[in-house]
Order: sequence, then C-alpha cells, then structure tokens
Amino acid sequence: MSVIELPSECAVALKEWATVLKALAQGEQLVLIRKGGLIEPGSGFEVRAKTFVFYPTFEHQAVNYLREPYQRYFDEALQERAPEGQVRIQYGGTAVSSHECRDPRLIDRLNRFHIYNDAFVSQRLKWQPDQPMAIVIVRAFRLSAPRLLAVSPRYAGCTSWVDLESSVPLSGAQPVLEESVFCERLNELSRELGLVR
Repeated sequence: MSVIELPSECAVALKEWATVLKALAQGEQLVLIRKGGLIEPGSGFEVRAKTFVFYPTFEHQAVNYLREPYQRYFDEALQERAPEGQVRIQYGGTAVSSHECRDPRLIDRLNRFHIYNDAFVSQRLKWQPDQPMAIVIVRAFRLSAPRLLAVSPRYAGCTSWVDLESSVPLSGAQPVLEESVFCERLNELSRELGLVR
C-alpha cells in the first residue's frame, strides 16, 4: 500500500452517512455530494479542512436513497454501530478538490464514483434550490486502529463539520486504494467533470 502524507493527528471531523463510509472503505465511492447542514451559516457546503476524519452518522440515511447493489451497506453499517454514547472513528479523508454543480446530468455521469440513486440526487437538488451542490473528490484512508470516542452534546445537530474534543492519531493510516488505482479512477472522474480532456 502507498502512504499518504498526513499530519500525525486530527481533531476535525466531517459527518457522513455510515453507509457511505462503507462504500468509501471499499474504494467504491470517490465523491461526496453535499449541501450545507440545516444549522450551518453561509451559502452551502464548504471544505473546512484538507485532511479530516469521518464521523459516521445514522440520522437521515435511508436505504431507498442508495442504488440497489449498495443497499447491503445499510444493514452492515447498522450492525457495526458503536455502543450508545460512543462514536467509532475508522476512516479519514483528504479533499482532493471541490466543484459546484447544479446539473443533475453531470451527477448521472458520475454514477460509477458514488452509491446514491436518482431519488437522492433529486432530493438534494430540491432542498435549498438556490444553493449549488458541492461535489467533493475525496481520497479515503483507513486508520491503523479504530478509535472509540465519547459523543459530546456539541457534536449533535445538522452540521457538516465538528471539532472533536480529542485528536485522533493518523500515524500508520493507509489509503483504501493503491496509488495506481486511485490515479486511474481520478483521471476518469476528472474527465467526466471536464477538468481534463
């Protein structure tokens, strides 16, 4: 496995459906399709940190928003949920790039880089329609060991980013995709986004 240049620890977490994290961990998802959380200020989702850990969430995720081959991840994520009052941090990511999108046809062309279905995309477009969607290309990595953290009340609410009360060590983290595989898929994705010809 190739090594990603990472800081030694991280205290910034991005909330993401636990189901999506299963797909990221398998290298099946390379993009996040986001809008800002309900209680976030500003004009939509913003990448707050280049490197972050993923905070798995179970609220709002729905099996009917996933394409059929990936619906198995829904039950798997529920079975692996941390005990009440704790959160299990297993994965992190680096934001490769972020792009605004208002065109559902573009997201259709990105199907092989995410697990969402048309119902999810339609719902995202309709919610706060004045805001564009953010397509964030992410390189996911697996921590050397999962970290169980106590859930703080300040982690609650519909917000994308949380500052953890204690840092998560990143030493020994490994990318979920080998360098050559990731670069090949990134090139395909960049072509679909019109970033390269």
